[in-house]
Amino acid sequence: MASTVTLFEHDTEEFDCTDRDLAALERLRRSLGVGVLHATMRGGKRVLQATYYVGVVRVGKRTIQVLPKIYQSSDTVDKQQRAREATRNLLYLLEYAGQLPVREHALAPLLRRDMDWFEILTKLFASHLMDEWQRGVVRSYVVVEDDLPALKGKWRFADQLRRPERKHIFAVAYDEFTADNRLNRVFRYVVERLWHLTHDPDNRQRLGTLRQWMEEVTLLRSVTIADARPALITRLNQRYEPLLNLARLFLDDGALQLAAGDLTTFAFVFDMNQLFEAFVVNFIRRHRSKILPPNLRECQLLPQSRGAMLHLARRSGKSVFRLRPDLALQSVDGTFPLLLDTKYKGLDAGSLRLGVAPDDFYQMFAYAHRYNCSRVLLIYPQTTGMLEPLRAWFALEGSDKVIEAATVDLRVELRKQEGRDELVRELKNILQEGGQP
Repeated sequence: MASTVTLFEHDTEEFDCTDRDLAALERLRRSLGVGVLHATMRGGKRVLQATYYVGVVRVGKRTIQVLPKIYQSSDTVDKQQRAREATRNLLYLLEYAGQLPVREHALAPLLRRDMDWFEILTKLFASHLMDEWQRGVVRSYVVVEDDLPALKGKWRFADQLRRPERKHIFAVAYDEFTADNRLNRVFRYVVERLWHLTHDPDNRQRLGTLRQWMEEVTLLRSVTIADARPALITRLNQRYEPLLNLARLFLDDGALQLAAGDLTTFAFVFDMNQLFEAFVVNFIRRHRSKILPPNLRECQLLPQSRGAMLHLARRSGKSVFRLRPDLALQSVDGTFPLLLDTKYKGLDAGSLRLGVAPDDFYQMFAYAHRYNCSRVLLIYPQTTGMLEPLRAWFALEGSDKVIEAATVDLRVELRKQEGRDELVRELKNILQEGGQP
């Protein structure tokens, strides 16, 4: 029987690892290029320590689930309750970051079943794809090259001449209106891989039904996130965009590629640094009219400074050392009144530097200098040990420029309007001008 162990980020948990389990974790580390879980000894017992990666790691029949500490309950509350709260908020972070199809009425029963969040995402993907497939399959014209006993479409005359012995067969090319297109091949691949990976009977049944429905779609041996590019979505298949976003999550970092070779050991994880950045940036963009102060409301919001990327230096006539703030706010006159960067790290209220890493501060200094920006803002998560939000101002020597550091609390209920409104107010307060540099 499959079992699930739940850890929260950076926490440790006793785990009776066998040598085979340790070898499997090492294979995962080499394949992914990062250490998702660290196995070590403590008090004569083997324990697993989580990092800042959250997600699901499967070793044999056992599943290790790592969740972020974004639950509302105190640490003394039942662990299952905290896990449900963290899972719900994590899914809403993903919804904001990647515009995923998170539907509260469908999510509630899944959380009551205490499914790990890989199985929850699998259920969301399978259910949503079944709904859309029944509404209407995406079909498109593709060019088919074939050898037929009668002319059809375009005669491939050059190919015909190369095969003179086949005078009774025509080399032709014609357009076919088919479901066997690039978008559906991505979905078909993800369905197949998830069908092999899921441990949930309901998920396996849904995915099995989808496999039957999609028999006319070619099953590719390998699909990467590059094959699932957003350009596959057009105005004619727009309703499939959330599903493609979710498929891209399953394909990111090669999680399903790894599973293809070893179905008993795989990892489906997210770097919380990247997820936190995407969430904060997209939350501000979606609620800009409520969050941005009057002096910033006419600014262009440029994620990853898209369209306004600068470099620190030039060498041999080429720009080097690219700068890429998470969010650049550009005025109509081309200036930058505010640059924003996120860091998924803990701060230290008792430190004069607030625990801001020197490398991060030097990076912000470079932003302020190169963009000639008077205000650079660093946003951190408010962690479980913080009783109050933190905010600090660092006035740069010999300059009127300021680097600010502030925390935001993600432990609100993002599924509720009150929770989102609370986060809107918090970010609005942070982005307001003022303070004591």
